[in-house]
Amino acid sequence: MDTVEAAVELYGLEPEQFTAARNQFAMSARAAGAERTASAIMALRKPTITAWLVNQLVRTDPDGIHALTELGEELRQTYLSADAARRRELTRLRHELVSGLVRTARERAAGGRRVSAQTAERLIETLDAALVDSGAAQLLRTGQLTSGLRHVGFGIVDESGDPAQLAAVRPRVVRRSNPPDRAESRRITSRPGRTAERRTTVDRTLQDRRNAQRKRVDQAEEDYAAAEAEREQAERVLDAHQHRTADLEADLVRLNDQLEQTRETLRQVRKQTSRLQSAFNQAARNAAAIKKRRDTENQRLNKLDG
Repeated sequence: MDTVEAAVELYGLEPEQFTAARNQFAMSARAAGAERTASAIMALRKPTITAWLVNQLVRTDPDGIHALTELGEELRQTYLSADAARRRELTRLRHELVSGLVRTARERAAGGRRVSAQTAERLIETLDAALVDSGAAQLLRTGQLTSGLRHVGFGIVDESGDPAQLAAVRPRVVRRSNPPDRAESRRITSRPGRTAERRTTVDRTLQDRRNAQRKRVDQAEEDYAAAEAEREQAERVLDAHQHRTADLEADLVRLNDQLEQTRETLRQVRKQTSRLQSAFNQAARNAAAIKKRRDTENQRLNKLDG
C-alpha cells in the first residue's frame, strides 16, 4: 500500500480509529522496506471532527460535493461577467445546496454521532470556502481534509487560523472527473457549451434535492397527522381517566368523613360500654354481698328450728 492509498483509506475511518490504523500501515510499510512510505504515512495528520465530516460527505454524497464545486466555479464566473440575475439565482441555490449538505452530514455522514451547533457552523464555513476558492474546492474533493476551512479577506485558513495548505492533490474519492487545471480551465470555460453544461448539472442536482426534500416534507406531514390522531386518542383516554380519578377522590373524601363519624360514634359507645361495665360490676358485687347475707340468715334460722 502506497501513501496515496493509505491516505484514502485512513481519511474514511472513524476519528478514533485513525491513529491506530495509521501506525499499522506505517509498520507494514516499514516491514516491507519502504521507509520513505512509512515516514510519509506517519506524517498524515488526524482530521478534526469538522474535517472528518467533510471527508465523509465526499464519500456518502459525491454528487452533492460535485454540484457544490460546479456551483462554485459558475459563481466565480458570474463575478467576472455582468450576469447579475444569474449571480442572484446561484446565490440562492448556494444556500439551498450548503443547507442540504449539512443536513446530509447530520443524517448520514455523521454515522449517528451528534453534530454540535459549533461543528455545523464550521462545516458551513468549509463548504463556503470551497465555493469561493478553487484550491479549497479541489482539496475538499479529495476527501482528505485534516482541518475545516474558512475564507477570510486574504485567503483560506484552517481551524487554527493558519493559512490552509491548498497544494493540488488528485481526488481519489469523488467518482466524477477531476477539476481541470488553470490553463485547461481557461480553454474549457471559454466554450459556451461548458457553462451551459455546468448550469444544467447544478440545476439538476438541486432539483433532485428539492424533490427529495418535498418527499421528506410529505412524509413528515403524514407522520404528523398520524401522531396528531394518536395524541387526540390519548387525550380522550386521559380525560376519561382524569374524570374517573376525580370521582374516586370525591368518594374517598366522603368515605373518610363517614369513617371519622364512625370512629367518633365508636369512641362514644366505648365510653358508654365502660360505664355500663362499671355499673354491672357494682351490681354484681352488691348481689354477691346480699346473697352472702341471705345465706348467713338462712343458716341462723335453721339452727333455731333445729
